[in-house]
Amino acid sequence: MPRADGDVCADAAAPAVESVSYLGFVVGLDVYGLPLEHLREVARLKRLRRIPGAPSNVAGLMNLRGQIVCALDTRAILCVPGSAAAGGGYLIALRGFPDPLGLVVDGVTDVYAVDPGSIAPPPEAWPASRTVFTLGTVAIPRGSMTLLDLRPMIGRPA
Repeated sequence: MPRADGDVCADAAAPAVESVSYLGFVVGLDVYGLPLEHLREVARLKRLRRIPGAPSNVAGLMNLRGQIVCALDTRAILCVPGSAAAGGGYLIALRGFPDPLGLVVDGVTDVYAVDPGSIAPPPEAWPASRTVFTLGTVAIPRGSMTLLDLRPMIGRPA
């Protein structure tokens, strides 16, 4: 915007980039993130009912405030070795999908404001089985966070 002396403010020339809020969570030793727009709520994992014959990426069913939620095993989907955290973990209940779904994770870290311009592609060394579910990585105070693409994880459009 021109000032009285004819100069143009540098801030007016560059459009503001809006950051996107991501929920950070832990699976194994790594931090992952999903956009807050897909978050319904986070709850302690309790009374998970296994489903006989279900695929390995389905951890079971959980009653969350009177609604039955299909809990997906994030560790199995992302091919993270090892077993779940000893504390029982958390269910990240999702919204924007036709059926009630949630992700079983080891822990929740924080909410991070991510500048879309700061997203780097996944490292080339990562296997395709991991990169197919990622949008990229961003730096966070704890190190780096892998941003997940929920569409291929869930197998349906969000």
